[in-house]
Amino acid sequence: MLSAGTERVVVTDLDGSLLDESYCWTEAGPALTRLRDVGVPLVLNSSKTFAEMRILAEELDLRSPLVAENGGVLAVPIGEGVMEPDQSQLQSDGYRILVNGLSREAIVTCAHELRAKENYRFAGFADWSCEEIAERTGLSEPMAQCARSRFATEPIVWEDTERRRAAFESALSEHQIRILSGGRFLHLMGPDDKADGMAAALEHLRVRRPDLDRVVIAVGDSANDLGMLEAADIAVVIPHPEGPRIQPDAPRVVYAEFPSSKGWNAALLTILSECT
Repeated sequence: MLSAGTERVVVTDLDGSLLDESYCWTEAGPALTRLRDVGVPLVLNSSKTFAEMRILAEELDLRSPLVAENGGVLAVPIGEGVMEPDQSQLQSDGYRILVNGLSREAIVTCAHELRAKENYRFAGFADWSCEEIAERTGLSEPMAQCARSRFATEPIVWEDTERRRAAFESALSEHQIRILSGGRFLHLMGPDDKADGMAAALEHLRVRRPDLDRVVIAVGDSANDLGMLEAADIAVVIPHPEGPRIQPDAPRVVYAEFPSSKGWNAALLTILSECT
């Protein structure tokens, strides 16, 4: 049982965790309803852009912070928080936007300068129209526009040798830019990751309610989520069809029984039942 001065917070990855392979959260519906009923904040933490995540937050009727672009962006609903105006570089669709670390503009400028200087062969979202992004990703054009609307990262396709990629990566690192391998793309991003993004969201919640202690429940399925899971009080690992891919070192680790939203639902309902 939790004390009256303790608040639970759930921080979750999206693809492969809350969302299934069809990007649907329906099977997680009972746990989502339970979280809402008992007043547990749900913080979405994803590689997706703010524009993509805002649509999902609206579907789920969330008023919690959003962590987008692998920790590079914190978005807080206007009127729901304490983010001061001078801390916020941007406002968009009812949210204040804070870029953690490097901006996308700085990342793209550096990468393109290196490309021009060294003749590296790559192209990315900054080079392509929404129509081309839709063709390359399989997204609809409106969703391609959301995917293109970035504040802190730049997806690229590398078309050069691995040796030159290593040289490119080394040159970027001198400017605090790192490369994260995704499915179709390499993602150029600053030093912040999902754990940093979670910490920023939790700090916002702490300042809003400094009288509360917090138990943080983090949910994820891949290596990209490991830091976030290990920074939580309870780490929930969502397996892939062949089994779990990660083994976080956290105070408590729960391995969900099923992949994606079905496993998310069962694990969260179990944890919530233990604390109420």
